[in-house]
Amino acid sequence: MSAFIDLFASVPRQGPGLAKDVAWAVAQAGAEGARAVCDAGCGNGGDTEALLAVMPRAQVVACDKDAGLLKAAEARLAGAARVRVGEGDLAALEALYEAPFDFIWCAGAIYFLGTVKGLRGFREALSPGGVVAFSAPVYFKAPSPEARAFWMDVPVPSEAELRAEVAEAGYELIADRPLTNAAWAALYTPLKEEIARRRAAGASAEMEKVMAAMEQEAALWGRVKRETGYQLVVARLA
Repeated sequence: MSAFIDLFASVPRQGPGLAKDVAWAVAQAGAEGARAVCDAGCGNGGDTEALLAVMPRAQVVACDKDAGLLKAAEARLAGAARVRVGEGDLAALEALYEAPFDFIWCAGAIYFLGTVKGLRGFREALSPGGVVAFSAPVYFKAPSPEARAFWMDVPVPSEAELRAEVAEAGYELIADRPLTNAAWAALYTPLKEEIARRRAAGASAEMEKVMAAMEQEAALWGRVKRETGYQLVVARLA
């Protein structure tokens, strides 16, 4: 297991978000009664518990490609009813035997595929009229060099451009909103605590390099959070 995965498997989440963000997205979609649900790119299961809580009839598939994160998700969700944790490719959700899904949740991962490409791929894994809820990076205004550096110069759209990408992929926008600073704190606060714990216990050179990089990321976020962040999007298959 790489030092990066080892670190992130030990904290509650791999990206920003709160249980109430999941609840908001489900409510906006009117998907509380959904039965077939996928937590795509689930990491260590940070949002899977929230999905189970707000979808009392759902059978949830929590999938990821990383074995280390899946092991952490299995431990976290051990004994939980209505969930299967297993390997799954974000680009081929239709290959999961539980597909098609009424609702796909994808927190902070779809932009690795490209939002349009990812959403078009999800179409193959959705039931007719199915809903996707995802978070992806946007710029809230013209970005500074620091804001661009935060995303390591990955192409990031404005809020309006992201909405256009949703439409281009063949979806109807239901609702969207930025994730709050509290959602980012839910990522960085436990991460800082875990870094302090590991450093006090004595970390390897590889782990120290990863921890230093994450401390730099958190510090940079504090400087650019008015310019950029994640947009949470809820969209229905048109």
